[in-house]
Amino acid sequence: MHVAGTARRERHVQTCPESRYMEIRSKLPAVTSTRLVMLFSLCLVAFYNLATWHALVSLTQLQGLKVVAFYVSFAFFLWAAITLLLTPLSFRPTLKPALSLVALCSAAAAYFMNTYGISIDTVMMQNVLETNPGEAKALLSIKLFLYMGLLGVLPTAVIWAVPVTYRRVLPGLINKVLVCLGCGVVMTAAIAPFYSTYAPIFRNEDELTHFINPTNYIYALGKLTKQTVAIKETVKVQPVGTDSVLSLEAQQRPKKSLMIFVVGETARADHFSLNGYGRETNPELKKQDILNFTQVASCGTSTAVSVPCMFSKFPRTDYSDKKGKTYEGLLDMLQRAGLSVLWLDNNSDCKGTCLRVPHSDIPKNQPSPFCDGQNCLDESLLVGLQDYIDSLKDNAIIVLHSDGSHGPEYYDRYPTSMERFTPVCHTNQLGSCTSDELKNVYDNTILYTDHFLAQTIELLKRNQDKVDTSMIYVSDHGESLGENGIYLHAAPYAIAPAAQTHVPMVMWFGNATLEDAGIDRGCLAAKQHQPDLSHDNLFHSVLSLLGVNTQEYQPALDIFHSCKRSQG
Repeated sequence: MHVAGTARRERHVQTCPESRYMEIRSKLPAVTSTRLVMLFSLCLVAFYNLATWHALVSLTQLQGLKVVAFYVSFAFFLWAAITLLLTPLSFRPTLKPALSLVALCSAAAAYFMNTYGISIDTVMMQNVLETNPGEAKALLSIKLFLYMGLLGVLPTAVIWAVPVTYRRVLPGLINKVLVCLGCGVVMTAAIAPFYSTYAPIFRNEDELTHFINPTNYIYALGKLTKQTVAIKETVKVQPVGTDSVLSLEAQQRPKKSLMIFVVGETARADHFSLNGYGRETNPELKKQDILNFTQVASCGTSTAVSVPCMFSKFPRTDYSDKKGKTYEGLLDMLQRAGLSVLWLDNNSDCKGTCLRVPHSDIPKNQPSPFCDGQNCLDESLLVGLQDYIDSLKDNAIIVLHSDGSHGPEYYDRYPTSMERFTPVCHTNQLGSCTSDELKNVYDNTILYTDHFLAQTIELLKRNQDKVDTSMIYVSDHGESLGENGIYLHAAPYAIAPAAQTHVPMVMWFGNATLEDAGIDRGCLAAKQHQPDLSHDNLFHSVLSLLGVNTQEYQPALDIFHSCKRSQG
């Protein structure tokens, strides 16, 4: 019995995963902390930076052996730079946790850069941190799990399995200093022969450095953290337009005003048939008496930037995330002037724009034909809205933040009854779809947006006899659909393609709205192809149409100003 028990214990020891792990670990050669950092940096250069190498190819004009030598020099430069970044973390308590975290984060970064062609900067990191669970779920895929397993979990397991030897404190510090100095020498030696090639590449950082993994997300996260801390140190939100009042002319209008402002999501102007697109994606809007503005630029390439920016007094060139979060916006001013303000959201959230006015998210589990418990179609924003309109006693603005064409799961943004263009891309792995499938599914979302806006106009038509009604629709930004290997959005504005910055804007007015506001419709219609319109115009134009006076108002940015009869 004793012998049998001993045999069972020996078999348990042989088969126990922990014992097997210790057996494998004991066979691995020990390495110094410095060597582990250098080997890990080499792996990052070779396996996690495919997007960097791809970007570099398009930026170099060298030929023959010179281009080969340049790529070799860049590999040494990148290896030395990453080693320099990680060496200060190579102490016993921090080495393995730090390298493991970098491996996991870099695996995720590599996946999104390689799959969607995106680059990583502060705006992209802000998008990541502000992504809600529903949006995150839409990005999950088998390919992502493979990336995380092969480039994240597996390297992490190796890092923890490898025995590491550490020097005593003082010799260890000296060694780290020498390694950092050596990295500096290697970087200098790598750059020197090709300085004229490196200089323009790094001068325009959007084209390369936002792809370098892991420095891109580490730098972006550090910069974003600094901005967030600076914002939190601000005692309170700065008031804007404290003098906002409803003008005498507006008070004397025969009817109250009701505006519905629809914030679109990810709609690109060149896929609106109203703008000349070959497919009929706006069959319902073209039957409405609308004004379609064809040359409108967005403030940013992501919701986190564009939504607060379009309601801010600051133009795009002067706007920052800090200003967006520490200054009141258009809705605060309208509320101060006595208007009823309501924000309804079928998107992620209002990005701080609606925090000081009445606001509500559309419940995904509400009993509605437009919701399935996980997602709601944009028509859900109109459910019950007539009851709210009936209760209004003042001039009012209702903001509808739509889900629009939000990717990558475009097929979830419209009902199957409106799947007119087929076959469609039915996966979040956009690169695995054909160009036609991707275009089809995206165009179906635009077709549904067209229907949703037409339904919004019909709602306003039913109320135009008792109030002056108007609708303004403008998308927050556009979307890349695989052109030049780029998908989705949030590219750095300086290099963003027009697909991400050229957005649709449509206006509709009730029978007497423009007449009561003293605006000449023919004059306004002549502005539909004006080339210099942008989100910058919205703040001042809404103030003007709703008749709010304030010193913050700038006539030059008001679309309606030159068409007011008093200006003639």
